[in-house]
Amino acid sequence: MSTTTTLPPAQGWLSRIGGRLGRQAAAPALPQAAIEERRNPPAVPPLAILAGALRTPHGASAGELNAALAANKVDADLDRTLVDDDGLPVMSVRCGQAIDEPVREEIADWLTAHAAPVPHLSDEQWRALVLGTAVLRELAGHAAATLLQHDGGAPALQLAPVLPDDWLPEQRQAASMWWQQVLVQSGWPAAQAAVVTPESPPAFIARFAHEAVTSTTPVATILLACASHIGQETVDRWAAAGTLFTSVHPRGRIPGEGAAGLLLAPVAGDAGRVNLSLDIEARDPSLANQKRLSHDQLNTLAERLLQGAAVAPADIAMIVADTGPDTRQVLELMEFASASAPHLDNASDIVRLGPACGACGAVPFVAALAVAAHAALEHGAPLLCVSNDNPALRALALVHPFPPSQDGS
Repeated sequence: MSTTTTLPPAQGWLSRIGGRLGRQAAAPALPQAAIEERRNPPAVPPLAILAGALRTPHGASAGELNAALAANKVDADLDRTLVDDDGLPVMSVRCGQAIDEPVREEIADWLTAHAAPVPHLSDEQWRALVLGTAVLRELAGHAAATLLQHDGGAPALQLAPVLPDDWLPEQRQAASMWWQQVLVQSGWPAAQAAVVTPESPPAFIARFAHEAVTSTTPVATILLACASHIGQETVDRWAAAGTLFTSVHPRGRIPGEGAAGLLLAPVAGDAGRVNLSLDIEARDPSLANQKRLSHDQLNTLAERLLQGAAVAPADIAMIVADTGPDTRQVLELMEFASASAPHLDNASDIVRLGPACGACGAVPFVAALAVAAHAALEHGAPLLCVSNDNPALRALALVHPFPPSQDGS
């Protein structure tokens, strides 16, 4: 039975998060003010993670997935229903909960009654929609139970769904309509629930933190990522493009699926929950073609985050990453860990969610944040969460219980 990682709700607001999107590529000389900002970056205040939920092939909760990662039981399997151009089975990472016929029928019936015309959804899209619905129901239920007031008052709740890039506008609209219905089913007033279009999860988290501090209206956010690439159509497309993982293309993608979400809100002074500070920088995607990936950008992000939060590198208990099977990204992660947190054990203290989820868009990073929040409470110590799977950016999050212990542990 799945569970949700829940934490006491926050009551107050936070100040600006320090995510920056400057490129690493050569650029004209910076003005003196910009140089000073880089030397003395603004503090990175946190958001509160009130709850996390997920559905992955190796766990239906952060605790289950964390245990599977610790036991090293997250490998992909040969999938005899999906074959490559030579007719050989490919590796995949399937999620058993992607098949839930009663939920699929419920969604189909509702869309038939409320969406005109009803867009065609592929089997992969249905799998993603079912997984995303399960995660959203957990988080929406938690939001209703903890944030709705006894007198019927409610803060605004926004849902930010992150779907694969190949979904058409009408398919995205249908999913958004259904998920707004899920919020209402969970007890949230329709007038206080909205669906927004996010960027990548790291960029959205940074923007939400900024908007929270400048907004006069209380708001909480559910960030939801879901995707499924378990289908022959995707395998054929990836094989034709040379991006499918095979023995000939060891840097290719392994089809995967899953859903993960976070309930985020501004920070207050209550103990017992997890805080999240995040910093991001854009990256030239052409660098992904290099034979070796530098870890310098991750080191810079870590230095800024740790200094801004007054956390010593030696206090970091774990590193959780969305890193996939590409050995260059794995090496980048390990070199970063060696430089920034050399006390960590590579075998037990650094975990990668890429193998546990397969290639499924933004899901591994959001799932990594949910696992990090769970592990931060277990360890009673701060963790780092790394995103280096996206060639266009590098992101780093500091996830820690709040308030931190007095001895800094």
